[in-house]
Amino acid sequence: MPIVSAPLATAAIADPDYADAYSVDVPPGAGTDPAAWTRAIFGGNAFPEQAVSDTEHLTGRAMPMLDFVASVRVVDGRATLTTLVRYRNPLGRLYFTFVRPVHRLLVPRMVARAGRRMRDAG
Repeated sequence: MPIVSAPLATAAIADPDYADAYSVDVPPGAGTDPAAWTRAIFGGNAFPEQAVSDTEHLTGRAMPMLDFVASVRVVDGRATLTTLVRYRNPLGRLYFTFVRPVHRLLVPRMVARAGRRMRDAG
């Protein structure tokens, strides 16, 4: 399990079954508001907001089969999207078995695209 540097996320799911993080450099002149980065990553389809700090914006959802959070943290010139997942039952594990490969393919691209959006907005 990777080391997670997302305090709000780890407070929400302290012992995840799955964790990953993808980062991009904050482009010169781009904003550092983590909520703005969340919108740039997810568009208008962000998950319900769970918590916010000066450097981190936490969204997520509790589902019958699993819980997940998506943390966008902007520190030291990097914007990082961290995903934590906790399975609630065997169906959650099975469901995420199919979601994981797609997640690992799409999320890095979403973060890179957000970097370009934030650069162009700045």
